[in-house]
Amino acid sequence: MTPPPAAPSPANTIYMDDMGELIAGIPSMIGFPPQDSLVLMTFHVGERIQLGATMRMDLPDQEQAPDLVAQLCLTAVANEAEVAVPVVIGGSADPPELPYRWLMDLVVQELDDVDIPIVHAIWVPEIEFGETWWCYVDEECTGQVRDPQCSALAALHAYAGLVRYASRAEMASHLIPDREDRVAHVAQLVAAQAEQRADMTPAEKWAEVSAAIDATAESVPELVDEQVARLAEALSDPLVRDNCLPLPLTNRADTAERLWTALIRAVPAPERASPAILLAIHAYLRGEGVLANMAVEVALDADPDLDLARLVREALDRGLPPTVLRSMIEESVSSAEQIITAEAER
Repeated sequence: MTPPPAAPSPANTIYMDDMGELIAGIPSMIGFPPQDSLVLMTFHVGERIQLGATMRMDLPDQEQAPDLVAQLCLTAVANEAEVAVPVVIGGSADPPELPYRWLMDLVVQELDDVDIPIVHAIWVPEIEFGETWWCYVDEECTGQVRDPQCSALAALHAYAGLVRYASRAEMASHLIPDREDRVAHVAQLVAAQAEQRADMTPAEKWAEVSAAIDATAESVPELVDEQVARLAEALSDPLVRDNCLPLPLTNRADTAERLWTALIRAVPAPERASPAILLAIHAYLRGEGVLANMAVEVALDADPDLDLARLVREALDRGLPPTVLRSMIEESVSSAEQIITAEAER
């Protein structure tokens, strides 16, 4: 299941009255055009209905569906949803006969059990401009999907610098390791760096990482193996890694994320876990649950004992809002900042 993104901030609130427009915005909310999926869009009720968290899961089989749908609805509760629009994407139909009606009936019942009413219950074959959507509840409720490339949500996310991928596979391709021989060479260099840099303080290592982040301001960095090894060794220090946690909330977020992505591809295990979990936190805090899931799996595969990765994995599994994750990491951030600052002032 794809965990929920953050609800839009008050300054970036978009109100949706057009269901075709709302469906067209789903790829921007998820990060790619979902196929064969159940998407649950949630809303908060104020003067008007305001978009909240959005969750996605693969279409389940009938045996697995009850547990997965229950988890989906509990995630909606955790994100304080007040109303919802479930959307089934995939299959073919001969309206008014719609596919996956059994699944939608299950979703509606689970939402009712947690006191979240639905506004619509929608089926659409795919999210493409001009495709016809239909409502499971009202046979006369139907319309066309607006252009996903030009939706209001796509415009907002583009303005915010969020990347939309053509598919989930394209998103995953950005985390694939570099050539095996290069990663093996970096592994040798990391081992050598651990001995050579044994006397370096966390403050000195953090300064090196900080400089590398600033160097990525314009584009994806071209890192030589020796620099990759130094950065990998620095980020393996828990204090340095924890000092990177606030970066998603600063104007250095984009540059730091470019560096983490480059390092994920070039760094061997177990050191690969550090840039991977940092990328996961960036993605989680800005609401890109799919990318966060992918990155945390990379981190745990590289180092199953990394406590920070386990923490993020638990938050993802429980569908916790990004604000909760932020509060969970504040203590370690504060501790790391105090120690590094004290060392730098000596």
